[in-house]
Amino acid sequence: MSSTTSYRLSGLALLIGSILSIVYYLSGAFVNGNDLASITSPLIMIGSVIGFLGSALVLLGLPGIYAHQAKRAGILGLLGFLFIWYVTLFQGVIIPFSNVTIISQMTAHIVPSSLAVATTPPPAWTPFTLVSMGSEVLGILLLALATLRARIFPRWTGWLLIATLVLGVVSFVPFFPEALSSLVAIIASVAVAGFGYALLLPERQETRTPVPANAKTEARV
Repeated sequence: MSSTTSYRLSGLALLIGSILSIVYYLSGAFVNGNDLASITSPLIMIGSVIGFLGSALVLLGLPGIYAHQAKRAGILGLLGFLFIWYVTLFQGVIIPFSNVTIISQMTAHIVPSSLAVATTPPPAWTPFTLVSMGSEVLGILLLALATLRARIFPRWTGWLLIATLVLGVVSFVPFFPEALSSLVAIIASVAVAGFGYALLLPERQETRTPVPANAKTEARV
């Protein structure tokens, strides 16, 4: 399989996965409350399945982002890729999968007084959650800086990641609207979709990449 085909497959996975992820985050925004009816609603269940599939596709496509700019992104690109990969695995794959399988089965056989038990993450998840939160911040920041420095992908994808990070910090402000709680993840998904679209046209990206001065000199010789 040629590198062009690999990049296009990665781009297709990222593009489709991002669209599915956006649908997942939007579906969650339309459900309010932690009552039994909300948690077991068909919208939440279907949204979780869509989110699982979307994040799984993003996981398959993420290596294409790193590989396409590895030579110029350096260690920043590698670390950013690893952090984002872990965050996508934990928040985008494991959590929706648990909602569809474990939590849905638990809530089907509990009384209302036991609802908190089913909706509270197990203590064993705490270390993974903390690592995920740190990885999310570092991954977005490092990948954004690596992308802006490498100049392989469109620069707006890197700036959109920066905007995601800034908005994520702002979202912790007490008066931040709850209705916009999914906006951070949606913007991040749009940035990932931008990477995917660029990978679908790898030869176009190569023509946009600035040629080093020494390469031009060698060509003239």
